[in-house]
Amino acid sequence: MRRLTSKRQRKQKNKISLSSKQFKAPIGLTDGDDAEQELPFDSNALILPAMGGTCGQKEEEPAEPVAKPLSKSQKRKARRVQEEKERRSARDNVLQSLSQTALDPETLQALRPLAARGQKETRKEVSARRQALRAAGHHVEDDDVPTPRHNPNSESDVGSSDDSSSEEEATPRPSSAPARTQFAPRRWDEPQSPQEEAQPALKKARTGGEESGSDTAPHPPLAQALAQARQQLGLGDGLGGADEDEGPARLAPSVPRENLPHPRSVSVERRPEIQAAREGLPILGMEQEIMELLAEHDVVVLSGETGCGKTTQVPQFLLEAGFGCPRFPERAGAVGITQPRRIGAISTAERVADELGSRLGDVVGYQVRYDRSVGDATALKFMTDGILLRELQHDFLLPHYSAILVDEAHERSLNTDILLGLLSRVVSLRRQMHSQQQQGPGGVPVWPLKLVIMSATLRVEDFVGNQRLFPRPPPLITVPARQYPVTVHFSRRTEMNDYVGAAHRKVAQIHRQLPPGGILVFLTGQAEVKQLCKQLETTFKAQRRNQPALPASAPPEEAGDIVSGGDAAEEGFGADAIDFLDAEAEDLDDFDDGEDEEEEEEVDVMGGAGFTPEQLALAEAEFEKRLGLTAPAPAAPSRAAQGPGPVHVVPLFAMLPAAGQAEVFRPAPPGHRLVIVATNVAETSLTIPGIRYVVDAGRAKQRVLESTASGMARYEVGWVSQASAAQRAGRAGRTGPGHAYRLFSSAVFNDAFPAHAAPEILGSPQESVVLSLKSMGVARVHNFPFPTPPEPSALRAAVAVLTTLGALRAGDEELTPLGRAMAALPVNPRHARMLLHAASEGGRAAGLLDAGVALAAALSVESPFLQLAAPGGGDDATAAAAAAAAAETRRKAQAALRDQDSDGLSALRALCAYLAHGRDAGWAAGAGLHARHLEEAVALRAQLARVLTACPVDGLGGDHAVSLAALDGVKPLPAPGPAVADALRRAMLAGWPDRVARRQRSAEYLAGQREQGYSSRAVRYQAAELEEPVFLHPLSGLHRAPPAFLLYTDLVRTAKRPYVSGVTALDPAWLPATAAALCSLSAPLPAPAPFYSPARDAVLAWHEVTFGRHGWAMPRTAAPHPDPAERCARFAAALLEGRVLPALEPLAGGLAAPPAALARPGARGGARVSNLLLALERAGVDSRRSLLAALLDEPGFLLRELRAWYPAPALPILQQAWAALLEEACREGVPA
Repeated sequence: MRRLTSKRQRKQKNKISLSSKQFKAPIGLTDGDDAEQELPFDSNALILPAMGGTCGQKEEEPAEPVAKPLSKSQKRKARRVQEEKERRSARDNVLQSLSQTALDPETLQALRPLAARGQKETRKEVSARRQALRAAGHHVEDDDVPTPRHNPNSESDVGSSDDSSSEEEATPRPSSAPARTQFAPRRWDEPQSPQEEAQPALKKARTGGEESGSDTAPHPPLAQALAQARQQLGLGDGLGGADEDEGPARLAPSVPRENLPHPRSVSVERRPEIQAAREGLPILGMEQEIMELLAEHDVVVLSGETGCGKTTQVPQFLLEAGFGCPRFPERAGAVGITQPRRIGAISTAERVADELGSRLGDVVGYQVRYDRSVGDATALKFMTDGILLRELQHDFLLPHYSAILVDEAHERSLNTDILLGLLSRVVSLRRQMHSQQQQGPGGVPVWPLKLVIMSATLRVEDFVGNQRLFPRPPPLITVPARQYPVTVHFSRRTEMNDYVGAAHRKVAQIHRQLPPGGILVFLTGQAEVKQLCKQLETTFKAQRRNQPALPASAPPEEAGDIVSGGDAAEEGFGADAIDFLDAEAEDLDDFDDGEDEEEEEEVDVMGGAGFTPEQLALAEAEFEKRLGLTAPAPAAPSRAAQGPGPVHVVPLFAMLPAAGQAEVFRPAPPGHRLVIVATNVAETSLTIPGIRYVVDAGRAKQRVLESTASGMARYEVGWVSQASAAQRAGRAGRTGPGHAYRLFSSAVFNDAFPAHAAPEILGSPQESVVLSLKSMGVARVHNFPFPTPPEPSALRAAVAVLTTLGALRAGDEELTPLGRAMAALPVNPRHARMLLHAASEGGRAAGLLDAGVALAAALSVESPFLQLAAPGGGDDATAAAAAAAAAETRRKAQAALRDQDSDGLSALRALCAYLAHGRDAGWAAGAGLHARHLEEAVALRAQLARVLTACPVDGLGGDHAVSLAALDGVKPLPAPGPAVADALRRAMLAGWPDRVARRQRSAEYLAGQREQGYSSRAVRYQAAELEEPVFLHPLSGLHRAPPAFLLYTDLVRTAKRPYVSGVTALDPAWLPATAAALCSLSAPLPAPAPFYSPARDAVLAWHEVTFGRHGWAMPRTAAPHPDPAERCARFAAALLEGRVLPALEPLAGGLAAPPAALARPGARGGARVSNLLLALERAGVDSRRSLLAALLDEPGFLLRELRAWYPAPALPILQQAWAALLEEACREGVPA
């Protein structure tokens, strides 16, 4: 026999042998056809020669024992064959069981599909489905197929991944029954009863393992068949699970009750009207998909149009799934929901608390900058994104949260982008730490964090396609909006200039020709809003007096349920919403009547998906009923004969006081049509009731940052994005069909409008971003995973500014102690630097720190001074005279509060006066002040005082610790005196050292200009860091006496020239000490000679100084001497003269040599001089502070060298002074 020598031959021989053994089924496998299927996939036994062939004879040779044991790989292959056989058999049994309980096609056709989730079912559809079920052989009574709103087993249960309510809970209860939340926080630690634990499982089993949305009773045999199938497949007894890591969450009803596991869900009961309103929200049909994806992924992106219900319902989905419940350790942390605006966080929290039947601060709470309502057991915490950023700075892992929901991510605010970048790292870090604990348990358990990013008009590629933000793309869920159809009308011609006049003509046309309904007009700014309001009131003044009114708004008692902010206000919630009216007669289309075909084109219809004609007609009827309108009789006069009724015009813009903004929510007077003229503040943050028509100019005033280095910005009017235009048009379709009139053509919309607005981070200074990230340990900010990275030049400019402020070290860009203290304050870095400078010098002027805190608060908000326009004339002379008198009173009141040296101090004086008058909003309005901005400054002042008192800053020097003890952010504050005002102006220079400008014209020239009547002309200045000149605006308080040097806080370019604002007069002598980073010093001057300064405890030399890039010559300044040897010599002379130790001053006259000899060239020749100087240089002692440090190391330091300078009678006095100095060093330690 030929010997097999090669490795390949031996391997082939073993393979043939194994195939032969398996073909003979030595381990009990069946023969025949099944044996052929049971062979391994790599077996070639079927194509080998027959047993009588050559190969078979070789295998039966005595040299190959048949009973040789199988290897591990052979046993593994055989085991896989056996397992595959068992799986095929189990699958066959499952299919056979399912086929016995399957519904016939006719019955399946009669069931409601899942796509109809959230839609009302008409009586005609119910009747048709009932007949189909009867035709399929089912006995159906008239009440067996109810409408979805009253059906416990309707599609309202579809998508609930954690069984938010049982069948019994979905049944409507009497309205008198109080709402009950079964997850009350004080009872979460108590175990659920067996009945409560079994309810989710029983409900799941009754619906066949998944909530299909069927309206017929489920078949019990189907559930039993599924349970048997899962047992045969080895999948356990449960019929579904919320999370694979947590085990089955629902079991079949056949399992004994004592074996039921703890379910990952909490039961919630809601009022019937709330439950009915939730059924109409599209997001409810996506609950199962959302929760399943969230169980499988740590990050989920949810894109849902405005009005789908994501803001209020997704937090409740998580709550019902056990998030925020202490009974489930992996989900015990609260659910944090962020909003970009304070009003959105508060109003959404109120709505969710009302739906859950809870009080604010109990299960649901909120926290915004100046207000909070959060309890120890709060499970849903609504907050602004800035609040969560602050919490990230204190604890990066966010251990108190189990899930974070970032809402309104499409707005791409600065805080939102930073928050998303940080959360992307927190999610991955907590998952990694959790995995490490699973491998080796130990320490405090860390559970994964779930992140849901919710948005309306989302740019998916910024999140899903951003590999730096999320290396593994998160899943995307798209929720359709339930929006009534909005007919969009484009203008054939785009008005490029007089779009305010075009808006006026369109509003007048709508009011004269179209049915009742509110009109919402979008313009760019406050001036345009006031202009259009005045034009509309003038136009329809005669009609208000002479013509009969046409009902155009809801009665006061019908307009009550209004919520503003976020999606919570935009979801409608069923019967509480106000619907719209269509044409008054079937044979007359009022929307087309009177439209000029040459000026308008109707090109698009937005929304309307999922609405049947019957539902739209019902919406029209409800709107007609609410407004008390009826269709006109055939003999009734036409609308044209009646003429247009009066209008109720209300402005809305951000600077409007709170009382003025509340006017938009009040119903119009009876018989008046509501017309609201607003800026883009009404685009997303507010929901206004009764709006049927939207007139969109398509423009917005935006702040554009020209240069990040200089801070030059400009305000320009530009086109909004297509997403913003869609948001504006959608305001007409929140609760009924509406119309949107765009004052631009479709060609301009498609060609000139960007798809989305640019993120805020691309047009903002980055100082706050860089400082925050540095304080959290991000060394390389340019590598941070921004959703949209800022320009590298912007980051470099931010680093340069922070280095100038002293927050970062030059060179390595590491955070300094001063920078860490700045990062702890909740204000801009410039305001923080100003405040800390005032704290460091708090002992120099009484009340300086109190005033500094108030000044930082006043400068951090908008200007408190209202812009006083000239009173317009009118028909009523008495009213015009009264208006003129009131305007003059406000102007004089503002002038009394103006500071002649600083616009910033003017804001501080206004704040002090507001506090002195008891925070009276009426007084503020009479004095020409903005009460809302002042209230915000009051709240910020109190917050800054709390932060400084709780966490006092260290390492700043001065007596700031004493000032902090007396700091009070609540009590009234007197106006700053001259000493405090000068110190505050110097503190402002510390915050804006690079914003210094010098006047280019002399004071004599300006005086001559004023004599010639040119006093209102803008004064030209040269900025230290700019090449082009800037101008002091005539409205500044410093314009009458423009200073030679000033600092500015803002630089804005207008159509004419760049203007500086927030101006403060400076003393140029402050620049070398306070703005040393921008000063260039010459070599030490020989005369005046260097000297030791006890106040600064340093040896100083005089220098020539230049400032800024232009090299402005500044007054001479004294700065620390750069030569160590010279510093030691000057310090030794001061020590002998008694200026370091006052006790030695009486002995200066009896010295062996004059102290001035120490500073002479060649003085080291003497032993007395050389020994003293060598001892000081060797220890590096050139100040009192360094001398105390040397005495701590060596108590007898320098005493021997000094004895050589004093006569014998003076030595006891020297010994006593040195002992006192040593005691001081031991008592105080080494000063910082």
